[in-house]
Amino acid sequence: MSIARSLILGVLMAMGVPPSAREETGADAGTGISAPARAELRSPRLYVLDCGTIRSDSAEEYGLARNEVADTNMADPCFLVLHRRGILLFDTGLPDRIAGHPTVLEGYGLEVSTPLRAQLAAIGLRPGDVTHLALSHSHFDHIGNAPEFAGATWIAQKAELDAVFGGREPPPPELQALTAARKQVIQGDHDVFGDGTVVLLFTPGHTPGHQSLYVKLAKTGGVVISGDLYHHDEERTLDRMPADERKTATPASRRKIETVLARKHAKLWIGHSTAFFKNAVKAPRWYD
Repeated sequence: MSIARSLILGVLMAMGVPPSAREETGADAGTGISAPARAELRSPRLYVLDCGTIRSDSAEEYGLARNEVADTNMADPCFLVLHRRGILLFDTGLPDRIAGHPTVLEGYGLEVSTPLRAQLAAIGLRPGDVTHLALSHSHFDHIGNAPEFAGATWIAQKAELDAVFGGREPPPPELQALTAARKQVIQGDHDVFGDGTVVLLFTPGHTPGHQSLYVKLAKTGGVVISGDLYHHDEERTLDRMPADERKTATPASRRKIETVLARKHAKLWIGHSTAFFKNAVKAPRWYD
């Protein structure tokens, strides 16, 4: 997604779209998962959250002809890792405020069926329970609910921060809301909890500080969540990518991820893939 579209929150506010209802009722809402309970976990849990759908009639932006793609629409998931040392949210999707208010922005149809806050409540969490926030990158469809997690430690690549806050364009409001948040600025790969089970992988190209996520699960095995290193499965099988990324670090980042997959016998999860999302186990169920 282009950086120009990262101003979605301001656009939606101007449109008068009301904030989503805060669904904090019900048996699980607001109960949280206590630190002692997390400490009993022997390995991480990984939740797949539905953070929106992006409707499109074309995949040419990603180097693919329409007849080469099974589905030009895109899923927009978020991922929650429950670890005995903390809770990491990877990406925050489209903003909850458009739930029930589908909209179109620069040719993309944007939909949210269930607010992220409500999905967290079904797990037994509130936004304030999230201890660590990592964004694959700064485009609008990955940062929509970021302000909700200003109380978490934001783990960000220096290259991404420099591009967002040091460029000619003003930062998107969703990230401006995190300026006072605790930050852990990293350069390269980063072991989030120090035991090798949750690792941010530096995969620049789509943006200067793009990152993917590796999670080692006891039963499922290793998983690499691609971020926007890929958007469609066919980009990988046909070796396609956005034309403007061929001269960036994207080719090298893709080779790096293939090496990680082979070395760790891991699976690649392309988050925007509708085929992946259709078959994924969704929260409140989890992978372990």
